[in-house]
Amino acid sequence: MTDYVYGDVDGALVFVPKARAEQLSILRSDFATWGDAKRNLSPDTWAGVVEQFDAGKADVPADDEPYDLDAVPGHADGDWPAWPARDMLREVPAAVREKFGRVEDSVHNGTYLHLDVADEQQILEALRPYGWTCTRDDAMVNRASGY
Repeated sequence: MTDYVYGDVDGALVFVPKARAEQLSILRSDFATWGDAKRNLSPDTWAGVVEQFDAGKADVPADDEPYDLDAVPGHADGDWPAWPARDMLREVPAAVREKFGRVEDSVHNGTYLHLDVADEQQILEALRPYGWTCTRDDAMVNRASGY
Protein backbone atom coordinates (compact mmCIF):
# COMPACT_ATOMS: atom_id res chain seq x y z
CA MET A 1 0.00 0.00 0.00
CA THR A 2 1.12 3.51 -0.74
CA ASP A 3 -0.14 6.54 1.15
CA TYR A 4 -0.97 9.51 -1.07
CA VAL A 5 -2.27 12.97 -0.40
CA TYR A 6 -4.25 14.72 -3.06
CA GLY A 7 -5.85 18.05 -3.60
CA ASP A 8 -7.37 20.55 -5.96
CA VAL A 9 -4.61 22.51 -7.67
CA ASP A 10 -6.01 25.06 -10.11
CA GLY A 11 -9.09 22.96 -10.84
CA ALA A 12 -7.29 19.63 -11.25
CA LEU A 13 -6.66 16.81 -8.80
CA VAL A 14 -3.01 16.20 -8.04
CA PHE A 15 -1.88 13.05 -6.21
CA VAL A 16 1.50 12.93 -4.46
CA PRO A 17 3.03 10.20 -2.29
CA LYS A 18 2.55 11.53 1.24
CA ALA A 19 6.23 11.41 2.22
CA ARG A 20 7.24 13.32 -0.93
CA ALA A 21 4.48 15.91 -0.40
CA GLU A 22 5.67 16.46 3.16
CA GLN A 23 9.27 17.01 2.04
CA LEU A 24 8.29 19.29 -0.85
CA SER A 25 6.12 21.32 1.54
CA ILE A 26 8.97 21.66 4.03
CA LEU A 27 11.37 22.59 1.21
CA ARG A 28 9.01 25.41 0.26
CA SER A 29 8.77 26.68 3.84
CA ASP A 30 9.75 30.19 4.79
CA PHE A 31 13.00 29.40 6.58
CA ALA A 32 14.93 32.40 7.86
CA THR A 33 18.33 31.09 6.77
CA TRP A 34 19.96 28.28 4.81
CA GLY A 35 21.14 26.84 8.14
CA ASP A 36 17.50 26.61 9.27
CA ALA A 37 16.67 24.78 6.03
CA LYS A 38 19.56 22.35 6.46
CA ARG A 39 18.44 21.53 10.02
CA ASN A 40 14.77 21.04 9.08
CA LEU A 41 14.96 19.20 5.76
CA SER A 42 15.41 15.45 5.65
CA PRO A 43 18.96 14.32 4.81
CA ASP A 44 17.75 13.13 1.38
CA THR A 45 16.02 16.41 0.59
CA TRP A 46 19.06 18.42 1.71
CA ALA A 47 21.30 16.17 -0.44
CA GLY A 48 19.04 16.99 -3.41
CA VAL A 49 19.49 20.71 -2.75
CA VAL A 50 23.27 20.31 -2.63
CA GLU A 51 23.21 18.23 -5.84
CA GLN A 52 21.33 21.04 -7.61
CA PHE A 53 23.91 23.61 -6.55
CA ASP A 54 26.70 21.26 -7.67
CA ALA A 55 25.01 20.61 -11.03
CA GLY A 56 24.63 24.36 -11.52
CA LYS A 57 28.28 24.86 -10.57
CA ALA A 58 27.19 27.17 -7.75
CA ASP A 59 28.09 27.25 -4.08
CA VAL A 60 25.56 26.36 -1.43
CA PRO A 61 24.84 29.59 0.48
CA ALA A 62 26.36 29.94 3.94
CA ASP A 63 24.23 28.84 6.88
CA ASP A 64 23.61 32.44 7.96
CA GLU A 65 22.47 33.67 4.54
CA PRO A 66 18.73 34.34 4.04
CA TYR A 67 16.85 31.36 2.64
CA ASP A 68 15.69 31.86 -0.94
CA LEU A 69 14.70 28.73 -2.81
CA ASP A 70 15.10 30.57 -6.11
CA ALA A 71 18.83 30.59 -5.44
CA VAL A 72 18.85 26.83 -6.15
CA PRO A 73 19.78 26.34 -9.81
CA GLY A 74 16.72 25.21 -11.75
CA HIS A 75 14.11 26.30 -9.20
CA ALA A 76 13.14 29.69 -10.61
CA ASP A 77 12.62 28.24 -14.10
CA GLY A 78 10.56 25.30 -12.81
CA ASP A 79 13.06 22.55 -13.56
CA TRP A 80 13.57 21.56 -9.91
CA PRO A 81 12.19 20.02 -7.79
CA ALA A 82 10.04 17.59 -9.73
CA TRP A 83 6.51 18.77 -10.45
CA PRO A 84 3.86 16.48 -8.90
CA ALA A 85 1.39 16.93 -11.80
CA ARG A 86 4.08 15.77 -14.24
CA ASP A 87 5.15 12.90 -11.95
CA MET A 88 1.58 11.60 -12.10
CA LEU A 89 2.17 10.67 -15.76
CA ARG A 90 4.53 8.00 -14.44
CA GLU A 91 2.87 7.13 -11.12
CA VAL A 92 -0.87 6.97 -11.79
CA PRO A 93 -1.79 3.50 -13.08
CA ALA A 94 -2.29 3.47 -16.86
CA ALA A 95 -5.92 2.32 -16.66
CA VAL A 96 -6.79 5.26 -14.38
CA ARG A 97 -4.83 7.73 -16.53
CA GLU A 98 -6.57 6.55 -19.67
CA LYS A 99 -10.09 6.57 -18.20
CA PHE A 100 -9.99 9.85 -16.24
CA GLY A 101 -6.96 11.83 -17.31
CA ARG A 102 -5.75 13.87 -20.18
CA VAL A 103 -2.21 14.85 -20.94
CA GLU A 104 -1.78 18.59 -21.25
CA ASP A 105 1.11 20.90 -22.09
CA SER A 106 2.31 23.60 -19.75
CA VAL A 107 3.94 26.73 -21.08
CA HIS A 108 7.34 26.05 -19.51
CA ASN A 109 7.48 22.60 -17.93
CA GLY A 110 6.33 20.12 -20.53
CA THR A 111 3.44 17.71 -20.27
CA TYR A 112 1.47 16.80 -17.18
CA LEU A 113 -1.57 14.76 -16.21
CA HIS A 114 -4.85 16.59 -15.68
CA LEU A 115 -7.47 14.80 -13.58
CA ASP A 116 -10.79 16.61 -13.37
CA VAL A 117 -11.99 17.51 -9.87
CA ALA A 118 -15.52 16.50 -10.88
CA ASP A 119 -14.32 12.87 -11.16
CA GLU A 120 -12.85 12.78 -7.63
CA GLN A 121 -14.94 9.92 -6.20
CA GLN A 122 -14.60 7.72 -9.31
CA ILE A 123 -10.83 8.31 -9.41
CA LEU A 124 -10.48 7.39 -5.72
CA GLU A 125 -12.46 4.19 -6.31
CA ALA A 126 -10.34 3.36 -9.37
CA LEU A 127 -7.08 3.81 -7.42
CA ARG A 128 -8.06 1.59 -4.46
CA PRO A 129 -7.41 -1.74 -6.23
CA TYR A 130 -3.85 -0.54 -6.89
CA GLY A 131 -3.22 -0.18 -3.16
CA TRP A 132 -3.45 3.60 -3.06
CA THR A 133 -4.64 5.05 0.25
CA CYS A 134 -5.61 8.66 -0.47
CA THR A 135 -6.21 11.53 1.94
CA ARG A 136 -7.32 14.93 0.74
CA ASP A 137 -5.08 17.81 1.84
CA ASP A 138 -5.46 20.77 -0.51
CA ALA A 139 -3.04 22.99 1.42
CA MET A 140 -0.19 20.48 1.46
CA VAL A 141 -0.61 19.47 -2.18
CA ASN A 142 -0.73 23.11 -3.35
CA ARG A 143 2.40 23.92 -1.36
CA ALA A 144 4.15 20.76 -2.61
CA SER A 145 3.21 21.82 -6.14
CA GLY A 146 4.74 25.26 -5.65
CA TYR A 147 1.53 27.27 -5.20
